[in-house]
Amino acid sequence: MPKIQTQSPTTSKGCLDKPELSLDSQNVKLVVLGEQMLTESGIASQSKSIGYTFEAKANQKLTYKTDKNVCIWVFTPDNQLLNTGVLPTTGKYTIQVSAPQGSTTVDLSMGLDVAQATPASTPNSSAVTSAPSPESTPNSAPPTNTTATRTSRSNFPKASCGDPLPTNPNDYPVDFYPVYLPDSEANLQLARSRFCQDALSKRRKDSGTRAVQVAAFTSKQRAIEFRDILNSETSGSSIGPPTRFQNKP
Repeated sequence: MPKIQTQSPTTSKGCLDKPELSLDSQNVKLVVLGEQMLTESGIASQSKSIGYTFEAKANQKLTYKTDKNVCIWVFTPDNQLLNTGVLPTTGKYTIQVSAPQGSTTVDLSMGLDVAQATPASTPNSSAVTSAPSPESTPNSAPPTNTTATRTSRSNFPKASCGDPLPTNPNDYPVDFYPVYLPDSEANLQLARSRFCQDALSKRRKDSGTRAVQVAAFTSKQRAIEFRDILNSETSGSSIGPPTRFQNKP
């Protein structure tokens, strides 16, 4: 049976009340949580934590579960440990995951105000410096489920946007949906200064024309949400057809 975190802080065997490892921004992924449970996969170990950041509102209930014996901590927007399943303030929260020993692939399911009879979650936490996970390359994206809440404009600008390539070979094949702006120097500078610093001008595979690729997502819904955010400050943003990666590069 998957382990579901409860409203009081719980500690898996071998876990500390506070993590000893700092959370590297390169190992943190930005996710959008809603009433449908979102499952993300990653490799955690004693020497490397993985993390997920998400936007939430005060009084929402966080639920998460995994079938692995791992250490999980949740941090509030002001980098305090979360000790209850009810989120105290509106802002960006961070989930940090590590393994008490060895290395393991973790499938972590997460949701906000999940409409099911599962207790709201909260783990052991500790202040952590978290940044949204950088997107690997414009043509990359990892497995992820569709999400129910809109991406917040306040998340930007970021060093990188979208989804990174999966690290687990079993997660392939994987599709990603690129989000474009019309090709122009003005759009390229806007994308880099206001949204994603790694935006670049490239040739679209579907039309053969040049465009500014701002990000790429495995979830079409999140690509749509990101396109709408772009269109709130400019116009002409579009989603390209998905590109499939059959094997890990």
